[in-house]
Amino acid sequence: MRRLAAPLALAAALLAALTACGDDEPAAETGDQATHTVVHAQGETEVPDDPQRIAVLWRPTLSALTDLGFEPIAATAETEDGSDLATYLPEDFPADDLEIVGATNEPDIEALAVADPDLILGVDIAGLSEAYDSLSQIAPTVSLTWEGTGSWRSHVTELADALGVPERAEEVVADYDAHVEEVRDAVGDPGAVEVSLVRVQAADVLRLETPASFPGQVLDDVGFARPAGQLEPDPDRDFIEISLELIPEVNGDVIFVLANGENTSARETITSSALWQNLPAAQAGAVVDADYTVWGSSTYRGAHAILDDLEAALGGGTP
Repeated sequence: MRRLAAPLALAAALLAALTACGDDEPAAETGDQATHTVVHAQGETEVPDDPQRIAVLWRPTLSALTDLGFEPIAATAETEDGSDLATYLPEDFPADDLEIVGATNEPDIEALAVADPDLILGVDIAGLSEAYDSLSQIAPTVSLTWEGTGSWRSHVTELADALGVPERAEEVVADYDAHVEEVRDAVGDPGAVEVSLVRVQAADVLRLETPASFPGQVLDDVGFARPAGQLEPDPDRDFIEISLELIPEVNGDVIFVLANGENTSARETITSSALWQNLPAAQAGAVVDADYTVWGSSTYRGAHAILDDLEAALGGGTP
């Protein structure tokens, strides 16, 4: 992935973009291209019917966009080289051609102007909402709704509607539903298998993913049972945070331990402790490692990966 110039102050960057593109016209004009009106979180925008140079400012949107068959030319990322976007892109996506235009909450206005998009896609979160007027000076900008973890389902449909291809979203949903049914059949009776989801947050704290979490929703779609201690609803978050002395509460027929490269050491410390080793699932060899980078991605692509992991681990019963 190609890295563009380092971000400048917003005002200076916008001035540069406007100087290059004229005082009154956006940087990327639709010209004679047909457009349609999209009503979104920040108002109304005339969107090209056939956009060719789409910039994406939210990773789940990037994933949904490629699921719908589009190939964006620019995106924001959390790492300078864009390596964090791999989870959100198809394996055959030409990542080296994707311009990195700042971070999710801090899009690089100058870099976006240089990338010359004909459409910018973002969501209504802090940072992007405030930058909307500046982004709209570069190209038509749509601010999609993102209301938390559960938005991964509606997001692809809202995006497809905005782009005028609602039938493609229907295909994405149908493919997922078929995969859920495949895993359900492979497991046999998922309701008889109690699955515990434990996210390693730090060496001294764990998070239990509830059915409201992204992976919890996928498990619920398949029909797995969940430990009673992971069912408590919380209106403000989709996990339950516990200290290590409460490790006995994480038990289930199988435990998926969600971690990523940043907390591998913490995972090893926790799972080698006496309390963990005394868990019946640990003694039965029914503990499965999972990549939270994928299991926490809140995308249909991530959901398919979770289903693959579930089938691999439980397709023949508990480990």
